Amino acid sequence: MKWKELLEIRSGKNQKTVIDPNGQYPIYGSGGIIGYATEYLCPPKTTIVGRKGTINSPIFVNESFWNVDTAFGLIPSSKLLPKYLYYFCCHFNFTALDKSTTIPSLAKRDLENIEMNVPPLDEQSRIVTRIEELFSELDKAVDTLKTTKEQLELYRQAVLKDAFSCLPETVEMDKIADMIDPQPSHRTPPEYKNGIPYIGIGDIDYQNKKINFEDARKVSPEVLDEHLHRYTIHKGDFVMGKIGTIGKPYKIPDEQNYALSANVILIQPNKEKIYPEFLFWQFSSSLVTKQLTLGAKATSQPAFGIKKARLLSIKICDPEKQFKIIKRLEAEMSRCDNIEKTVDTALAQADAMRQSILKQAFEGKI
Repeated sequence: MKWKELLEIRSGKNQKTVIDPNGQYPIYGSGGIIGYATEYLCPPKTTIVGRKGTINSPIFVNESFWNVDTAFGLIPSSKLLPKYLYYFCCHFNFTALDKSTTIPSLAKRDLENIEMNVPPLDEQSRIVTRIEELFSELDKAVDTLKTTKEQLELYRQAVLKDAFSCLPETVEMDKIADMIDPQPSHRTPPEYKNGIPYIGIGDIDYQNKKINFEDARKVSPEVLDEHLHRYTIHKGDFVMGKIGTIGKPYKIPDEQNYALSANVILIQPNKEKIYPEFLFWQFSSSLVTKQLTLGAKATSQPAFGIKKARLLSIKICDPEKQFKIIKRLEAEMSRCDNIEKTVDTALAQADAMRQSILKQAFEGKI
């Protein structure tokens, strides 16, 4: 049967007429609650599907609500159980109905012509119950995997702390490394079409360990020329965030075909005094991050100036011991990375399994 025979599609409306800080009804967009209203458009147990923007992430709402004009409310008739409709929407690929070339969008008439099998209500109830049983088991497995990731991060920090905290000697950063402000004027250069990537912390993908050069702001070649006159990047150099995101060290490529943003500090270890890897791992540890957190000034956003960075307290030891610490850390972190990759693969498989459960459910196979 087609949706126009099975449910009412209630188009959202502009929330400005009803929004009220004391409103009792939530206002939903396609991404969730955006405020509260004095009136409602949809009754409890309605499924929301995005009309524009996010169109493939249905939301099931148990209470009366107002939905904005970028969201449709799907109100089932007596022929459909509300949760049966919701899980069908989770299974259905709404992207296939999108005819736009810019922002994803759905038309009401296309939704009305969606066809679905409608078994008797008791069979719908059985299917919903089975889906939720399987999802519950899957959720438990996902929770375990997420806990494993959290424990891995705690273990990494414990390993780093153990490696450095026992070292008795400390020095200030400016004794062992050059700290460079890449854009001392702090004025962001104007954009320049097809220009040079201008890299800040926001352009670094820490999870996949890469810099998004393609999507970064582009500036004129003259900006890069000016930077090249002030600093040269060497192997082992890294950056840390100094505005907004504080710390988070990242090793940067030494092929200098990009400029660095004003929101980072370039750190160039003095290789005669310290191994770059030894300093990098220490910047990843709580020994440095705590200093950064305590020293950051929160105005409109946290900041940590280069003068303070030069005074950071760094643990030091002789080169031979530094080398041994580096090798031990590399081995431990590599083991953690391998475990995390396995966990991430399992999490991705769990998402695929969820879709597989829904597919089988609506093909009559569970």
